[in-house]
Amino acid sequence: MDLSGQTIDGKYQLVSIAGEGGMATVYKAIIRGAAGFQRTVAVKHVRPEFRALKNYVEMFIEEARVGSELAHPNIVQVHDFCAVEGSYFLIMEWVEGIDLGAFVKQHRDGNKLVPWPLAVAIGIGTLRGLGAAHERVAADGTPAPVIHRDISPHNVLLGINGVVKLSDFGLAKARDRIASHTAPGTVKGKLSYLAPEVAFGKPNSVQSDLFGVGNILWETLTGERLFDGKTDVEIFKKIRAATVPPISDRRNDVPAALLAVLDMALAADPANRYGSADEFAHALGQVMKQAVGVNAATALGQAVAASRKSLSDDANDHLSTTERPAGNSADIEFSKPDHNVEPLELTQRRPSQQMTTPALKTQGVPPPIPPKKDKP
Repeated sequence: MDLSGQTIDGKYQLVSIAGEGGMATVYKAIIRGAAGFQRTVAVKHVRPEFRALKNYVEMFIEEARVGSELAHPNIVQVHDFCAVEGSYFLIMEWVEGIDLGAFVKQHRDGNKLVPWPLAVAIGIGTLRGLGAAHERVAADGTPAPVIHRDISPHNVLLGINGVVKLSDFGLAKARDRIASHTAPGTVKGKLSYLAPEVAFGKPNSVQSDLFGVGNILWETLTGERLFDGKTDVEIFKKIRAATVPPISDRRNDVPAALLAVLDMALAADPANRYGSADEFAHALGQVMKQAVGVNAATALGQAVAASRKSLSDDANDHLSTTERPAGNSADIEFSKPDHNVEPLELTQRRPSQQMTTPALKTQGVPPPIPPKKDKP
């Protein structure tokens, strides 16, 4: 059901559908004020068929609750939360740009590789936002960290202004929560981006989030998924094996220092990874010093604008119908032996080629391409 044209809570005018996911529709909207004031916002609406499912509604409310308490330049901001006649609406910051998944795909489709300084800049921005969540403090001054649990390319938004923002805290688990939204024996998060220990049934942690960042950086640099396969069971086994193919087999321009940073971030044993997001970001910052004469924010903004234009032109030319498995996180039963792991049911999202908003996923990542031996 398209709500475009309607006004929510007397002040949010829904302009058009920006994207649709497994459990929600995202609208581009305008909030209007006195003296001609107006601002573009993103409005996320739980789809009618999910309103009666308590778990989905709780996840949506959790996204609003956690997001409202995380104020940081590298986190998509939550402005408001409305309930109208049994429908829930989350009002968020509108990010003009694309998500990291679309950015990587556009480079891959053009037979290009993302320049390593841009990958490092994306990693630093993501980690700064993640660090703010991990270091959250409750109103009484006690630590109340938020574990994201769903670090993936489609939850990292890249603005045409060069700013990186982490989105979609719907699966986040804050230490002060009264109830858990995860049933015993179930893993939350998109399958290919799980940390090995989570695939073995251990709880998500700061280190599993950091593994996720290392995972998406590996993908950004290679154009391939770190853990991929023809079936969900095959992917699940690869995650548990925790084998990380060398980036140097796919490109030879990445500094040794960056390869070393990623080796630590992607260590199979959480104890061997970075201790915090800030520590990881600092290590990437040291690598960035090798990018002499590069203004990372400016270069990233220009690259995002070019990628978005390319995606838009391609959509207009071909009326793209590409879809990817996405939607809500996959629930993976890990209590059974590997050969009994049930395949996941994954929903489909309709891509968008124009704007990126929280939970607006533009393009997916198809099966990996053969490694390239030539220089980028």
